[in-house]
Amino acid sequence: MKTVFSLSLLFIAGVANAAIHLAPQPLKAVGYISQMDVAENGELIVINQQGELWQLKDGQTQRLAENVSPKIAPQADYGRIALADANGHFLLWTKDKRYTSTIPMAENATMHALAFATIGVVKQQDGYKLARIETEGKHAKITALSRQYVLPDARPYQIDFNSENAKQGHIAVLAEPDRETYQHAVLGDDMEAASLVYLERHNFEPLAEPLNIKGLVFEANQLTHISHNGNSQLVAVMSGKGEGARTVLVGLEQGKLTLNAESEPLPSNRWQSPFVFNHALYAVQMPHLAGKLVEYTQKGKQLRPRFIESGMSNHHYGDHETNLTAATENFVVVPQYGYTQISIIDKQGNLQKLATKLPAPIIKTQSDANQAYLLLENGEIWTVKSD
Repeated sequence: MKTVFSLSLLFIAGVANAAIHLAPQPLKAVGYISQMDVAENGELIVINQQGELWQLKDGQTQRLAENVSPKIAPQADYGRIALADANGHFLLWTKDKRYTSTIPMAENATMHALAFATIGVVKQQDGYKLARIETEGKHAKITALSRQYVLPDARPYQIDFNSENAKQGHIAVLAEPDRETYQHAVLGDDMEAASLVYLERHNFEPLAEPLNIKGLVFEANQLTHISHNGNSQLVAVMSGKGEGARTVLVGLEQGKLTLNAESEPLPSNRWQSPFVFNHALYAVQMPHLAGKLVEYTQKGKQLRPRFIESGMSNHHYGDHETNLTAATENFVVVPQYGYTQISIIDKQGNLQKLATKLPAPIIKTQSDANQAYLLLENGEIWTVKSD
């Protein structure tokens, strides 16, 4: 298929007339896609609707495995691909070996790769817990299990609060599922998290006193971070006490996770989805209604918003994918409401709306340093990149 749209924008630092290209990924040999991830070398790793694992790079395609789950997202890093087999059990693919298991993985959660292990959410008899999974012989096994129950769609997040580089950091995750405190249920299920925990990545021992505030829950399933002067803070969303969602910054001080700053809460049963690009904190407020895109600036304990545009949305009502933005080094993609058109924010903070209309709504996104990938409801993948 041919590129159907190209837009020139003056936004990439040091490069005049840089163009944004939005085009479909050639997938004729692969079929319709259910899941995707981007490996560290830029390869696009996908699972099609038939349960086949494929690798795509430079216009070439290679089928890597069959009989895998199209319901569980793969995680490609360190030369490995963590995924699940057709029965939903953890499977690790490498160039030379396949490591099988009977570990039941959570369908709507994501995995996180470490140098010698995979962190994932696993089903237990009475809930879900975080597991560290390693290989032994021809198989994979759980070597550590969290004490706490976590959200069934949790996205474990590695962070080093004392560095901008997370590689030596440990694991933050949203825990203690709560159905009672704040009954909103717009993020794919009726469970929010009562607690944010920070666990040592090898043995899951707690590294800090958890953050939990009576009457509030974390209305989210994933985290991100923002860095400044060599330190990092977690970005999350909290709701409750008769009020709606607020974006919060969480730090680590004297062995405790602490609430460092927060935005003004939205009205009750109104949500927002924050994201970070180029060391700036943004959010789409009320992505199911007004879709107000704002940029937050921290002033002491407050996050103060600057309105940018309305009509944006990075979340489908009722879906587990809670942030459909996709950031590269030079731009971030923000879907417009309806999810068939996108806007671009450049490194100077300028917003440009692209006129091209996609053939189906965006349901998942991924990115690397150079380009963003948009998975559409019809199984197509479209690529967004600059010259």
